[in-house]
Amino acid sequence: MEIRPKLYPYPVLSYYSDDYVDSSFDTVITPVRDGYNIRIDFLAEVNNAGISDLLVSGKAKIVYHLECAQTGYRVAVSTSKYELSHVIVNKMISGRLQVCPFIVAEMEIAEYVNPNFHEDYRGFKFTIEEGCVMAVGKQVNINVDKEISDLSDTPSVFSIIKNDDELVLGMVVDLDYKKIVIKLPEREFFNFKSLKGQALIQSVLNSLVVIPALTYVLEEVSKREPSERYEYSSYAWYRTIKKSLANKFSCDIDSEKFTDRNMLETAQKLINVPLSDALQTLSSGYGNTGEEEDE
Repeated sequence: MEIRPKLYPYPVLSYYSDDYVDSSFDTVITPVRDGYNIRIDFLAEVNNAGISDLLVSGKAKIVYHLECAQTGYRVAVSTSKYELSHVIVNKMISGRLQVCPFIVAEMEIAEYVNPNFHEDYRGFKFTIEEGCVMAVGKQVNINVDKEISDLSDTPSVFSIIKNDDELVLGMVVDLDYKKIVIKLPEREFFNFKSLKGQALIQSVLNSLVVIPALTYVLEEVSKREPSERYEYSSYAWYRTIKKSLANKFSCDIDSEKFTDRNMLETAQKLINVPLSDALQTLSSGYGNTGEEEDE
């Protein structure tokens, strides 16, 4: 969808017309990398008391039309608030995302007048039907880069081995190597090994093993002062996480702000939030032998 100058049978507040005087409808539309997804932050400014009153009363709403021609993605996000955030799953868009802001009537508005009408419209009253455009903002085009370095290729970052200490019954994570070393008890290790080659079960393994390990790693790093984190910089796993955080969250792992992150949430997003796929795999009967349960 492209915003082009258009004539309406009633006054419309827009940057390309003079239907209103001393009035404006402006938006700031900011894309933010949110893990594998894209978060769009919207900030609107309406400089017209009459239209602002319509937003407050619920008679009108701000609508952002989002469209990606390459993937066919198309959605309208509506709100009565001036600030809004909307998350788009990364796989839904590719290339250019068009964002077109409008103010739209939520119901029929009879005998509409506005003190800021151009003098040509003063003295006239208009009926604005439900769904009609009342204001048009400037279109914003966002280029979505699909080249994202990530941690989903777990063998490049994690080394999962058998723990030879038979007294240890749970998972152990060791950071003092080129890769993050995850040690599993013997039985768990061989069970893991027998499953890791099956693509269908990868999301389950990531949820059970990789996410807890990565959460632990992020928390351990965050406990250190930023000036001390350089000690990890010689490890490939640290440099990979640093790059992924920068690309996906515009976050510097060596900064003070990194400490304020929710590490569990961050770990999940770095691995593309596998929980949903994992539960879907399990609920669909993965591993079902087909035997009926006794009643």
